[in-house]
Amino acid sequence: MTDSINQISNMFSPGIPPVGFNDNTANNVSSDVSFKDMMLQSLENVNQIQLQSQQSIEKGLLGEDITQAEVFSSIKKADLALRMMVQMRNKLLEAYNEIQRMQM
Repeated sequence: MTDSINQISNMFSPGIPPVGFNDNTANNVSSDVSFKDMMLQSLENVNQIQLQSQQSIEKGLLGEDITQAEVFSSIKKADLALRMMVQMRNKLLEAYNEIQRMQM
């Protein structure tokens, strides 16, 4: 469970580069990780958090050894990760639309 918390905090913490980025990216030096790969990895992380949340809900409903607080926490983490991904999508669409409006 703590691994999923670390994934969210590492993925979305201000001042910490996104997952898959290295120090060369900040210096505008080409790196092995493309923007597409970074976005796909972020989507996969959000999907994994969602699946973990679903599993904790199932465990809670089946009466397994999991507290309601842990279930609620996993649901909130999945919700936060999804909301962040939606905001990233919105920013990407805004940037794309702004580029389209540019005159050559």
